[in-house]
Amino acid sequence: MEDEHRDLPAVPGERRVAVQVGDLFGLDVRPSRTFVWLGRRVEGEEAVLSLGKPPKVLPETTPLRSKRVAGADITYLGSPAYTLPLSVAATAKHLWRRHKAKRLDAGREE
Repeated sequence: MEDEHRDLPAVPGERRVAVQVGDLFGLDVRPSRTFVWLGRRVEGEEAVLSLGKPPKVLPETTPLRSKRVAGADITYLGSPAYTLPLSVAATAKHLWRRHKAKRLDAGREE
């Protein structure tokens, strides 16, 4: 199994974990939104699930890191151990609010 780690220049930005699986597809998970694409990523052509809150920008001193593991390129800003649970919780909260709103709308129609 290939496991290569490299630091990229520090950039200001929202914490994120992005995975590109060969030329098949990719996923960029952030606390405020998630991007999904087929093939290689082309900026602006991703499907986006907005979670309805503004992004929080990390300081410029936070390094952007990249790993290659078993054919997948993983890039992250901030700790993935913090980013992924935060993003999952924000997504679950967003989906729950949408579900409740649909139930209320359905109840009003009856």
